[in-house]
Amino acid sequence: MFARLQTISSLPPTGGPDDPYARRGELTDILRRHAGYGGAYFMVSGPTAMRALLTLWSTEEDARAASDRTRAATGDLPRPVIDEDVVYEVTEDEPGPAGDAEPTVAAVATFDGPFSDAGRAAMDRIHHDRVIPAVRALPGTVRLLFLWDRLSRSMRGLHLATDAAPLDAARAAVDATDPAAGEDPALVSPPDRMERWDVGGADVPVAPVRGASATP
Repeated sequence: MFARLQTISSLPPTGGPDDPYARRGELTDILRRHAGYGGAYFMVSGPTAMRALLTLWSTEEDARAASDRTRAATGDLPRPVIDEDVVYEVTEDEPGPAGDAEPTVAAVATFDGPFSDAGRAAMDRIHHDRVIPAVRALPGTVRLLFLWDRLSRSMRGLHLATDAAPLDAARAAVDATDPAAGEDPALVSPPDRMERWDVGGADVPVAPVRGASATP
């Protein structure tokens, strides 16, 4: 599985009422007709009004072709200016106790890297063996996704939840596992940034596949 994360700071004028629900509905209808589509999360950062779209895809080719396919379906309409557009490999995809619920908030951890092969392997072990089991068990957790960008050799982790409580409890739950125990400190990196986003809508036509992990 692959993920594409796009962020924008402003939307193009529409010539009519700015209805985010209508916009999301129209885009979701288009995305569902694209080959390899596996779901989407529409997010917004309250303090900055930055918007983000995370879409899930069967293959890297499907992820990268999505914008061209959307343009072909919608014609020459005004487009938002994309601030960030990255395709990731999904290395971990785990549902939590609220896996069937729709998330309302997400915590996004960004690890800038670049990670060496050894550094990536160490971080993968930490996430798989300690971080995910601790956070996955928190009530209200909907889904955990860990993403790998092979071009910049960076990582992102997303914790999707029904409310802020599991996000607030996650740090203590992870720290209690002593996550870096046994690893070379030179290979271990804390997140460079932690951000919290509101999830304005979700489209998950297929249930998360437990343990959809890639080989490091």
